[in-house]
Amino acid sequence: MMVLEAKNIKKNFGKLEVLKGVSLSVSKGDVIAIIGPSGSGKSTFLRCMINLEKVSGGDIAIDGEPVVTGGIYVKSQQAKDAYKKLGMVFQNFNLFPHMSVIDNITSAPIHVKKIPAAEAKEQARKLLAQVGLSEKENSYPFELSGGQQQRVAIARALALKPDILLFDEPTSALDPELTGEVLAVIRNLAQEHMTLLIVTHEMAFAHDVANKIVFMDKGVIAAEGSPDEIFCNCPNERVNAFLKNYNQ
Repeated sequence: MMVLEAKNIKKNFGKLEVLKGVSLSVSKGDVIAIIGPSGSGKSTFLRCMINLEKVSGGDIAIDGEPVVTGGIYVKSQQAKDAYKKLGMVFQNFNLFPHMSVIDNITSAPIHVKKIPAAEAKEQARKLLAQVGLSEKENSYPFELSGGQQQRVAIARALALKPDILLFDEPTSALDPELTGEVLAVIRNLAQEHMTLLIVTHEMAFAHDVANKIVFMDKGVIAAEGSPDEIFCNCPNERVNAFLKNYNQ
């Protein structure tokens, strides 16, 4: 069974057709990197998967549970519960500036999942250790580097124990020297066989970490395959033209 299946997803913003029929199947343990030029619909596709944007057409099922059928959203508790299996890490961290690091991580588990505060804090400390920030639990976002803030954001997403974690260009807001520390955390998640869907412009990272590469262009999936099939032997001229802009 696919843990996430999207079929013929369409998304319009007024007259602008951003997604023109995108289909993607995700199996448990997949690490899928979505690459392509800016404006190709990559981030919009992720946001549609996690219900931050409403689709204009198509079907979505999460862990076999239909949540969108023929562009119509399923109104059931099962569909609401299915969305809880997805977590997302954004480009710009989106941490609460008035909360300490540990409060940022524990807020949703305590208030959404009703986990006891002591248990939530114990879990948060384990996650901070996992992302290498144990010493920062009482710091505030303004006291952290961009890379540290993004690692806190990853820990916050993991605190809700998602089955699938979506990353929307997680290093795009970072200085180059801070990118590596965030990619290292994502690499570790991949090695732990967590299911990941990553929109990224880090081509070398995508090649090394993903088991599937999806190339989007002009609102469609123009090519998909293994890293070697896309980066080394792709017959698609548009893919090759895009990749010439990156040093492998």
